[in-house]
Amino acid sequence: MRRPCNAMQQWTYVPSRSPVAKVQRRVVQWRRACMAQVESDRPVVTFTFDDFPKSALNGADVIEKHGGRGGFYACTSRMGQRSPVMGEMFDAGTLAELRHRGHEVGAHTHSHLDCAQSRLEKVERDIGENLVALSEAGHTETVSAFAFPYGETSYAAKRWVGDIFATGRGILPGINSGEVDRSQLRATELGASAMHRRRALAALKAALDANAWVFFFTHDVGTSPTSYGAPAELIDELAQRAVDAGAILAAPTLGAALCGVID
Repeated sequence: MRRPCNAMQQWTYVPSRSPVAKVQRRVVQWRRACMAQVESDRPVVTFTFDDFPKSALNGADVIEKHGGRGGFYACTSRMGQRSPVMGEMFDAGTLAELRHRGHEVGAHTHSHLDCAQSRLEKVERDIGENLVALSEAGHTETVSAFAFPYGETSYAAKRWVGDIFATGRGILPGINSGEVDRSQLRATELGASAMHRRRALAALKAALDANAWVFFFTHDVGTSPTSYGAPAELIDELAQRAVDAGAILAAPTLGAALCGVID
């Protein structure tokens, strides 16, 4: 039986920003758990949406317009809920629509768990609940992609994630090239500010120049996104630039296969 989540806490929790926590993040990121090699003759671009509201379907529309598909990481305690910031969250119908349209549904824990601050047994249990809830909602396909809530993980957690999933994605910025940790892939945040656009364009250029794999992540998508989301126009611009340069727009697991990260 899945555990209920504190309704307010699940929307307001903020990971530690202490100096010790910052050092721990860097140490965990440095300790690679699942080594892999990115080898591709074309750049690969993956757009992803975390614990997503229904408005993230706007992002799916944009990606499809450019011939690609994206990844949608589902935190199942938020399924069918209303976010005080992002509005209506995804539900079983949203998952079915994404699957029908060829997008990938990934795992994101059930309770939006801070995996860095939790024992491995709790991480395993929470992700297990996540997968069961997805299945009960009608998503019976194998779930191969995972993203850490808040980007937070421990070495033990990402080793376990690497055993269960083809890819694990964090939120540390950068591109994925050469030797990578497939259980903590780098990603660049998309947002509405000029700074977000500059960073996203820089990450895309770096990936295009190196035939690398770049992840972008956000939450809601619209003409006036929240502080967690991105404008559809930015996704459209990035996708157009990527396709014009010969990049492939791929969901996480397909991206991993195209880059030789998985067989």
